[in-house]
Amino acid sequence: MTADVRLNPTDEMLVGAERALGSSRIVQVLWRLGAPLPAGALRKEWRRLDRGRLSRRPAPARVPGARRAWVPASNAEPPHEDTVPLTGDTAQDWIDAQVRVPLTVDSPALWRLAAAPYGDGALVSLTVPHFRADGLGIFAALGEDGVPSAPPGPAGDLADAVGQLARAATGTAGWAAHVLADRRELGRLATALRGPAGPPPPAAEPRFFTSAVFDLDADQWEERAEAHGGTANSLFVEIAANLVRARLPLDGRDAVRVGIPVSLRHGPADLRANALVVVPLSVPAGGPAHADLRTVRRATKAVLDGTGAHSATLVPEPLWHLLPARYAGRLKAPGAQATDVVASNFGTLPTAAARFAGVPADGVALRTMNVPGLVPGRAVLRASLCLVRAGDRLTVTVTAMPDHFGDARALRTLVAEEFAAWGLRSRAWWQG
Repeated sequence: MTADVRLNPTDEMLVGAERALGSSRIVQVLWRLGAPLPAGALRKEWRRLDRGRLSRRPAPARVPGARRAWVPASNAEPPHEDTVPLTGDTAQDWIDAQVRVPLTVDSPALWRLAAAPYGDGALVSLTVPHFRADGLGIFAALGEDGVPSAPPGPAGDLADAVGQLARAATGTAGWAAHVLADRRELGRLATALRGPAGPPPPAAEPRFFTSAVFDLDADQWEERAEAHGGTANSLFVEIAANLVRARLPLDGRDAVRVGIPVSLRHGPADLRANALVVVPLSVPAGGPAHADLRTVRRATKAVLDGTGAHSATLVPEPLWHLLPARYAGRLKAPGAQATDVVASNFGTLPTAAARFAGVPADGVALRTMNVPGLVPGRAVLRASLCLVRAGDRLTVTVTAMPDHFGDARALRTLVAEEFAAWGLRSRAWWQG
């Protein structure tokens, strides 16, 4: 890596989530290998990843107005290779153990890599704090042999500060004219600046989400989506909404808010930690619906077509970076934590992520979690879905708050029933 890469608003918001939400968002990639890992392979992969984009830390700028920069760091968390074979009954606990110990912003432990024997092969887990990389950023890291860049010097900070000031000056005038002419935008901005109404919610214990992982046939998924007037993605969104409709008390609300992460990444060479925006989509509330996908398809298309108008902040991003922290914190756009459920479609798995240490994977899954858990009064989010395609297989991971969705067994039953209601055959990940 040779570029001067600065923290963007999404990075900063995820860094600040530990303080604001009492938990950190993490991304976990899981490989189910059909053959054992060769001796020394885990440590070799760890060393390769430690040379790349996952091993960076935020460094303060030395010039006022400049953004913080990502600079090289060494991961103090060594690889963990367990010797006790896992079974279908113990694999979930092992996977959870890889994320239960937080990887905080200030910790020298940057990310976690672990493996254990499973069946005829192995399970491998890579746990990365979301502020350090989003899912596609992790995929890019898996496909490169990174060479860390030198930290930016004062000249780089000065150039960034001048650029931020120039962009803020040129972009703010047009934005201000638009906001002043739009009462709704002006009201939204005024509400955000006032901050939260009323006293903070009472303290509550963090809830660690339960998980369910399933494999499905990709062709059958597309066929069932088309048969109901939708697309593969609109079926995914409707399934996410149905899980909320089935278990979450909506207290008379007329809509479910589904967060749809949209990637703004310009290919693997894009070195930003997070290059995405979460677009909120409102779909009708009520009971689970399995008849017609045309409504959610139109709504999804409309909101995604307008992604260019969305931002991670309520003011132009260069201006946001220059604001005092108290105002910047209020002027962030509602993200994943402000929605009922997040539906993250990662698309087709890159070739580099379909194997680990040269061993082809029988399955690859992703999940997003809050660690040590989500504090109910500080976030709206109650469930999160991740979908990835590898060849003719889709893998769907569901994580959900146990208060509403029960333990892992109850969640697996609910998700399997939802798939069956669409005529989809599913197989739990631990069945082979």
